[in-house]
Amino acid sequence: MFTLIRPLAALALGILGLFAAEAYRPLNDLVPDTATFTYWTIGLSALVGWLFLGGQMGRALWYSIYASLQAVVLAAVVTSAVFSVYRIFLLGYRRQYREPMDAFTGYFENLVDFLLAGLERDFLILLGVGAVVVGLVLHVVHWLLERRRLTR
Repeated sequence: MFTLIRPLAALALGILGLFAAEAYRPLNDLVPDTATFTYWTIGLSALVGWLFLGGQMGRALWYSIYASLQAVVLAAVVTSAVFSVYRIFLLGYRRQYREPMDAFTGYFENLVDFLLAGLERDFLILLGVGAVVVGLVLHVVHWLLERRRLTR
């Protein structure tokens, strides 16, 4: 059954992805200077919010916060994986990878580089507090929407 919490979860995680992308940009030199990094981060975070986080709402408050923390980590891993593929193609077109196996091993190297750049204390605090706020807000909104639906 379609519920309104899925698009709201996508919106909330997309907004958190916007702030996270702008905070991550100075931490990593591998991030492209264009706005595509921000747009892709928003889109991938919203996708994770729709597919993963929206379906987890409706349980206990602690579980909603836990699920939002998981969703933020999943969004970070998915975004890192996508931009690792971007980096592989970029380096492949610059002919820095001679063989497909170099590109394959370079993918994991780039993935780890993208994830390790985010292990900055202030950035992790932003993600953690943002995830807790998203979990609380979505839990309250889901509770209000369900209460309204059940009173009919």
